[in-house]
Amino acid sequence: MGMSTTAASKAPKRTLVTGAGKGIGAAIARLCVEAGHRVIASDIDIEALARLREGLPCIETAVLDVRDLAAWTKVVDDAEKQGGPIDVLINNAGVCLPGPCDQVSAEDDRLTVEVNLIGAMNGVRTLLPRFLARQRGHVINVASMAAFAPAPELAAYCATKHAVRAYTHSCALDHRHAPIDWTLVCPNAVETPMLESMRKRRAGIVVFSEKPMPPEKVAAAIVDAIREPRSEVLVPNARGKLIRFIGLFPDLLSRGMDSAERRGRRALED
Repeated sequence: MGMSTTAASKAPKRTLVTGAGKGIGAAIARLCVEAGHRVIASDIDIEALARLREGLPCIETAVLDVRDLAAWTKVVDDAEKQGGPIDVLINNAGVCLPGPCDQVSAEDDRLTVEVNLIGAMNGVRTLLPRFLARQRGHVINVASMAAFAPAPELAAYCATKHAVRAYTHSCALDHRHAPIDWTLVCPNAVETPMLESMRKRRAGIVVFSEKPMPPEKVAAAIVDAIREPRSEVLVPNARGKLIRFIGLFPDLLSRGMDSAERRGRRALED
């Protein structure tokens, strides 16, 4: 007799996490291990992976530039030969290169698109055929509240996060009759090195209008989603619903932006 759906959802999963060297990705790796999952931590930063493995010697690590489709194939082939099929793909790798839209370089805009969007698409392109062949699998794409609402000095970043949301849900519709789970995770501001570098920018001021949360809070929501798959996970849920609603009204968003910047400045001064 096969494993029941409930039992299967609680069984340990073999999980590939991108951008796992630090921040949210490292927290995902740690909490997945605590939950009993087997983790393949990937990142372009070799030194960050080495530090992660010092604290989590049970994990596998793989150097991966998510922009490189051939590299994806090699990493997944090697991982599955070594430890068996991958059950869960967590596309977490991302970059944020802020600045006014007319001042950010074309190279930085291209990097943002290639890492945040093409990187996630490459992961799906590599793992989805295997998931479909095995009739099981779970794709978790980490986006942002920026998937719902634009922000000053984050034009390319917001564009990619909007795109990741559309891509995730469109893929789910393509394969709505297949036993594959699709989850989009949209966190608010998170205490990461990426965010810290934005403290003095307009983008950062808006972000800091609400207290950033620890990466473990996002990671915990992702671990919960592995156990009980959902199509969209907002962290925190109430603020996510508010931003998702406000994002429907660009004029309202524009009128409230000055107030948000004032709150952010006060929060940074405290």
